[in-house]
Formats: sequence, C-alpha cells, structure tokens
Amino acid sequence: MKKLLISLYLFGFFSAHGQSGGGSVYSIFGIGELKPPVSSQSAAMGFTSIGTSNPYYVNTSNPAANAALMGYFTHIFDFGMFVNNTQLENSTSTENIGDGGLSQLSYFFRFNNRWTGLIGLSNYSNVGYNIVDNQVLISNNNEYSVNYQGSGGLNNIYFSNSFLITKNLSLGAKLSFIFGNIFHNEIATSSQGTGTFNVENSIHVKQVNIDFGLNYLIRGENHDFNIGLIYDNGTNLAGNVNTIILSNDLETIHDEEVSTRDYSLPRKAGIGFSFRNKKFLLGTDLEFKQWSQASIGDETDLNDTWRTSFGFEYTPNIEGETFGDLINYRLGAYVENNYLNIENTNFKHWGITAGLGIPLRNASTINLSYHRKYNGTLNNGLIYESTNEFSLNVSIKERWFAKNKYH
Repeated sequence: MKKLLISLYLFGFFSAHGQSGGGSVYSIFGIGELKPPVSSQSAAMGFTSIGTSNPYYVNTSNPAANAALMGYFTHIFDFGMFVNNTQLENSTSTENIGDGGLSQLSYFFRFNNRWTGLIGLSNYSNVGYNIVDNQVLISNNNEYSVNYQGSGGLNNIYFSNSFLITKNLSLGAKLSFIFGNIFHNEIATSSQGTGTFNVENSIHVKQVNIDFGLNYLIRGENHDFNIGLIYDNGTNLAGNVNTIILSNDLETIHDEEVSTRDYSLPRKAGIGFSFRNKKFLLGTDLEFKQWSQASIGDETDLNDTWRTSFGFEYTPNIEGETFGDLINYRLGAYVENNYLNIENTNFKHWGITAGLGIPLRNASTINLSYHRKYNGTLNNGLIYESTNEFSLNVSIKERWFAKNKYH
C-alpha cells in the first residue's frame, strides 16, 4: 500500500485524490505522526524543556528537572487540549483539514523533600488520513476508485521520578507503557460496476520503556543557570497485525493474524540549557534520535534526526501582586529533519510558537499557546503541510497536608 501511495504522490496527489480526516498525510507511514512531549510551559516555547527547571511548572521531557518543584506546592494537576487546521498543498492544488482533542494529562506530587513523582498520559503518535484515488488499475485493466483510510495512534502512560541528590544535582527516571492501535483500510470500488472489496489492516502494539534524566542547577543571587540531559536506549514494540479482506457482500475472503516485532522506537539523547532571572527565562535544546537503527513496519530506510529548539519567557514582576505583573509571555521555535525517506526525498518539519500564562488564584494558571508548523516538501511530487494550532493548558497548583507554622 505504501509504495502505491508514493507513486500516487509522484503523479500529482490532488489531481485525482482528496484528503480529509484529522492528521498528516505522512501518518500513513509506520506508527504515524510523532508528537513531542507537551507541558503547560513548553507548548509556547518551541517545546524547549530538556534544560528548563522551573519551580512553578512540571517538566514532561526531563524527569530529573521536577526536583525544582520541591518548593511551596505539593500537588500540581495539568491537562491540555488542542484544535488545529492544516492546509495540504502540491504543485497544483490545496485542501484543508482539521483536528483536535486532548493533548496531555499529568499529576505531580511529592513523596518527601528529596523525591517527587509525576503520573501522566500523553499522545505518542497520531494516524489520521482519508485519501481517495479515482483511477487505479488493479487487474485486467479494470479501473477502481480506492479510498485509503487511516486512524488511531500510540499513547504513553508514564510514571516519572525525580531524586534530589545534592543541592544542585538531581537524577530522574521515567517508566512508560507505550501502547495503541493503528488502523489502515482500503476500499476499492470498480468503475465498471464489477464489485467492491475491502482490505482492513490493524496493528496492535505495546511495550514498557524506561528513560533517564539528569539536571544540574547553578543558583546565583539574582539568576539561575541550568543544564539538563536525557537518554533513552530505545525499545522494540511487541504486538500483532491482523489483515482481513472482505468481498462485495462483506463476506470474509481472508482473515490472518500474525505476531510482529517489526516496529521499534529509536535510541535518543538530548541536552538542554537555560538561564533564568526574576524576569526572563531563556532556553535551548538539542536532541538526537537514531532512527537509522529502528524500524517501522515495511519502512527500514530511515533517517537519524536532529532537533533544535529555542524558548523565551518574560514575566514583568514574579514577586508582584497585580494581575499584569504575573502574566507570562512566551515565544519559541524549533526545526528537525524528518525520519522518513520517501523515494530518496528528505524533508524537514519546523515551527514557531507563542503564548501566554494567565494567573489564577493560588498561583494556578491558564496557558494559551499558538503553534504554526510546517511539514513536507513540494519536491518530487510530495505534499507540503502548513498548520495553525491553538492549545489550552490548565495548571492547578495545591498545597496539601502541609503543616502550618505558628509563632
């Protein structure tokens, strides 16, 4: 199916096809469109978070960085939602699709003064495409209209721990359960009225994974400098693939289920730096993923990827008491080469972000962010995608079971 789709791209996608559904057309490959770790703060800072250690916001990328939350709050609950619109473009036509949903849930808590925990749920990947080709020759010069549909994706349930080793150094580990279902469906209808057949392909995978983090915070009188490191050795996803072929009257012609280990996640490593004073936070990340040693089904010719991001946050007066003093203003950008190599064509995806952190009572916040992202290329007949995405993240901070001091 995938090689056929590549050929369709090369001969002009929109001349005979349409795309609807809620995701990237490139989610037809492998485990779908990959989603970066999202937190209330990083969503508007170019997803910069490896080296950011903040006493007010949870870090979902570097498990060691949450040792910075050893301060006043004992419990933080975060949840996020998004909605977007993507324009798909080739050399002759454009088309628009939309998507939306829950982006993440997390709950932070303290075991004691040196050990914190974080439980969360996030999207790891998304599959969402609906492509129609009206002129496919399948056999005996019989022309078919073929509808290619895809849905599903992978999710990540995790339990993250951060341990304060010394005044400046913390270590962390995150235990993840990655699981999900991916569905690919082909519905072929003969233009000569000779019938319809349906090919349903479902992939079910799961695996436990662990990754590690280190955070070193250098505190000054009026500023902090932070260094963060992350490492993940990668893992193979275990599961099964089920293929069903249905005839015109929906009678099952073929039904086969086989186990698979053809899907794996890459080894990755990253480093991040940040500088923070009472008004500004500046951060940058560099992350490497060794996709060339991973596999995603039939696709084995994959590119190693490098991701660079920058983030900035400005708070007029963190110690102020007025509403305007405590608003967070955020900007960011990132760029990364895509791990896919389609017909010897490589491309990048990149984006810019902006947002606000709006204060509520008890230091809780509503975080609004805008994400303008670009993916794909017009070279070699492929598709260029440009997306406008809006996100809402709410961070609720509480102090439970803390003993009051009386003087």
